[in-house]
Amino acid sequence: MPKSLAARTALILLPLAVVTVAVLYVFYRSQLEAFETVVRADEKNAVEIGEHRLTAQISAILSDLRFLTHLQLLQHWLDTDDPAALDGVARNHLAFAQEKLVFDQVRFIDAAGREIVRADYRDGKTRILAPDELQDKSDRPYVRETLRLERGQVHISPFELNVERGAIERPLRPTIRFATPVFDRSGRRRGAIILNYNGEDLLDRIRPLESEHARQIWLVNEEGYWLHGPNPDDLWAFMYPDRQDRTLACAHPDVWRVVQDGISNAQFFADGDLYTVALFRPGVRVSTETSGPGVASSPLWILVSRMPAAALAARTAPLQRGLALIGGVLLVVFAAGSFLLARHGVNRAAAERTVRASAEKFRSLLESAPDAVVIADAQGRIALVNAQSERLFGRPRDKMLGQPVEMLVPERFRGRHVGHRTGYAKAPQPRPMGAGLELFGLRADGTEFPVAISLSPVETEEGRLFVANIRDVTEQRESRRRVEELSERLERDNAALQSVNSELEAFSYSVSHDLRAPLRAIDGFSQALAEDCADRLDEAGQKYLRRTRQAAQRMGVLIDDLLKLARITRAELAVEDVDLSALADDVAREIAEGAPGRRAAFSIAPSLSARGDPRLLRVVIENLLGNAWKFSGRDGNGAGRIEFGRTDANGTSAYYVRDDGVGFDMAYAGKLFGAFQRLHDAREYPGTGIGLATAQRVIRKHGGAIWAESEVGKGATFYFTL
Repeated sequence: MPKSLAARTALILLPLAVVTVAVLYVFYRSQLEAFETVVRADEKNAVEIGEHRLTAQISAILSDLRFLTHLQLLQHWLDTDDPAALDGVARNHLAFAQEKLVFDQVRFIDAAGREIVRADYRDGKTRILAPDELQDKSDRPYVRETLRLERGQVHISPFELNVERGAIERPLRPTIRFATPVFDRSGRRRGAIILNYNGEDLLDRIRPLESEHARQIWLVNEEGYWLHGPNPDDLWAFMYPDRQDRTLACAHPDVWRVVQDGISNAQFFADGDLYTVALFRPGVRVSTETSGPGVASSPLWILVSRMPAAALAARTAPLQRGLALIGGVLLVVFAAGSFLLARHGVNRAAAERTVRASAEKFRSLLESAPDAVVIADAQGRIALVNAQSERLFGRPRDKMLGQPVEMLVPERFRGRHVGHRTGYAKAPQPRPMGAGLELFGLRADGTEFPVAISLSPVETEEGRLFVANIRDVTEQRESRRRVEELSERLERDNAALQSVNSELEAFSYSVSHDLRAPLRAIDGFSQALAEDCADRLDEAGQKYLRRTRQAAQRMGVLIDDLLKLARITRAELAVEDVDLSALADDVAREIAEGAPGRRAAFSIAPSLSARGDPRLLRVVIENLLGNAWKFSGRDGNGAGRIEFGRTDANGTSAYYVRDDGVGFDMAYAGKLFGAFQRLHDAREYPGTGIGLATAQRVIRKHGGAIWAESEVGKGATFYFTL
């Protein structure tokens, strides 16, 4: 009997257990599918937001690039080669770098690939590089690519580390270069505008997408190298020969196979991990391989979201434990039906909470955006806005939702805006709105303000939506207006300077012609009087005549030196490579030949060269070597040693002329480079006092400095930089 009872119990219990397990298993599978749907949607949203953030920022940078190419002062320089206009372009670049603070370099490169103007932003400071700091970039791929483009086309370089003078810059500075060619009004390609964008700013826009659920966001280039990834040691591997094997293909071959298939948007499981992949080109519509307006070349980027299997399992563990508990209770009390329905309701509510949490997460990301974000449907009605939109337009959120977007546009533009909106809906793609036009927004109080807008289409289950990032550019336009005012003031100042130069030229002509004639008369008549009337003049009279002639001749020398100083001040630099050693050898030989009875040793360092005007640099060396020769004689034969060489002065190459002559008191060093300033007796050491003033003018025109060190009786050393 107990055996029969046990068998009946087993026959009853077994089917009930099988049914219970089957029902629970089916329920578990349905919950897993619901959970997977929510997670997939969450990951797709994260990747779409990341892609939108990257493309929106790229669009803003392209707008900045176009702004620089249309500066009036740049076009003026391209047409005239006016150096003053080039100085204005440099100041415009400096003001632009100071305003943006995300561009490490703002450069104009000529058609040969050499930097003409460069503004750098480093350690919170901006500066214009001196001419001797500019580099030849003609061998760089991005320069060659850009200089082959047509007017209005843009080249976007690959994401890489910045390289300066053949070495990777430290600390590491991820960089993207945006470049476009520049043409003058005659259509000649004159060079290119190049922006070095600080890539960290772009990476900072996708890092917040890494969530508390252990989601990982990666950015990979076309060759599969990490730009933003899980391991810092694997980043920028293509820049280091010993890291060439650290790629996405090596770490995650299943993901790389999907990328190689060219699927723009893919989602799949590999080894239990959920991957969401998006392929796109910055500045180019993702769904095609053709460039967008103006973008001729752009690298391919791969944005990957990875949800590890452990994280997925951790999120489903509560579900598994709950179902095990339900199964145990059902098998004990056989209340499968009621308990199963109740449990199903509980789990269904949990799934809804997960969906709501995902939506809240999306809203949180939207609310944290720095710009106003307005999302509209295909009919142009506002579907979603963020807090920045409320503050920007002065309207509460509930007064904007469901309304046409034209309510945010000034009334005079609304008719045209409807047509533009309809046309964009037919062929949508990420781009700035109203390129080349001034756009305005309308606040609730009726005031208008200038805006910059970037548009992006987004495909959702409910249909296509259009995302508009809106930024108030009042301050930017005011800054641009101030820059234009400064440019106009600079043009006026240049005109005044040209007038002053003309007056100086006329004065020099007057000095050269009007003063020489009476001086020649004084000298000539004094000589005639001395020769013809010498027998009628006593010794004092003859002495007076000699002193009169000497004064007239000295005045002539002074006039020559003053004219030379004036010409050097106005002279234009003709910069080229100059062999300073050869120049010094030539000057030393001329000096020695002029005084064959004097013994002095010249020591000229070999192979010294510099960039400068050879004619003006010769004037400097003639004055410095001439002074050394004049003051270096110690004994009756005028023996001495004169040295020309190069040394280091505070990290900068400095050239020097050193002698072992009489020297001077450093207390009077401030008078050395003033016109007509002399530290020694003119009778013992003749001269006009113009030579060092002339040398200083030349050095300053080369952007350098000149100074001296000396001790009385122990010689002097004159230093100069270029």
